[in-house]
Amino acid sequence: IHTHYDGQVIWSDRVAPSSCHGVTTVVVGNCGVGFAPCRPQHREALIELMEGVEDIPNAVTGEGLTWDWETFPEFMDAVERRPHDIDVAVLVPHSPIRVYVMGERAIRREAANAEERTKMRRLVREALDAGALGFGTSRLAAHRSSKGELIPSFEAEEIELVEIADEMRTAGKGVFQIVPNTGYVSYESQLPILERIA
Repeated sequence: IHTHYDGQVIWSDRVAPSSCHGVTTVVVGNCGVGFAPCRPQHREALIELMEGVEDIPNAVTGEGLTWDWETFPEFMDAVERRPHDIDVAVLVPHSPIRVYVMGERAIRREAANAEERTKMRRLVREALDAGALGFGTSRLAAHRSSKGELIPSFEAEEIELVEIADEMRTAGKGVFQIVPNTGYVSYESQLPILERIA
C-alpha cells in the first residue's frame, strides 16, 4: 500500500493509522521522495520536499528524524533497528538520489551528465542489493516542496530514467514506480516514455 511513513518509521514503532486497520505491510519511498540517501547539508531540502508533497510538517519531521544515516542502506538499517507493528518495504526515492549526486543542481532540476547518471545507477543498485523493493520517481507537476519548487525528479531526462531501469534489469530485480504527470498533460502523451522505460 502506497504510504509516506518514511519519517514515522524512524521515530515510532506504530505504523498508525494503517496498522490499526489490519494492514500488514506498507511501502515507503513512493513518489520519488524520502530521506535517503542524504548528505547533512541537504537534510532541510528533503524535509521541505516531503512537507510540500505530503503535508508532513517540517516541525514534526525536523524533530523526529535521527539522521543516523547517509546512504540508503544505512537508512534501511535505521528502519530495521526499530521494531514495527507491521512490515515496512522501501523504494529508493529518485529525488534524494539526484540531490545526493548533483547537489543544488538537482534542486534546480538540471540535467544529469553521464558521470552523474552512472553514480545514480550505482546508488540504485546498492539499495537493491541491500534489500530495497525497487525505485520510485515522479513527474507530477503537483509534487512540489513547501517553497513551491517542483520536485527534483520532475524534469529528469528520459535517458536518466532508462539508465536506472537498465540497472534494475541488470540486477534482475526491483519494481520501477513512476507517478506520471496525469491531470496536467494527457495520459496518452505519456505512454511512449513509459513504454521505453519498460
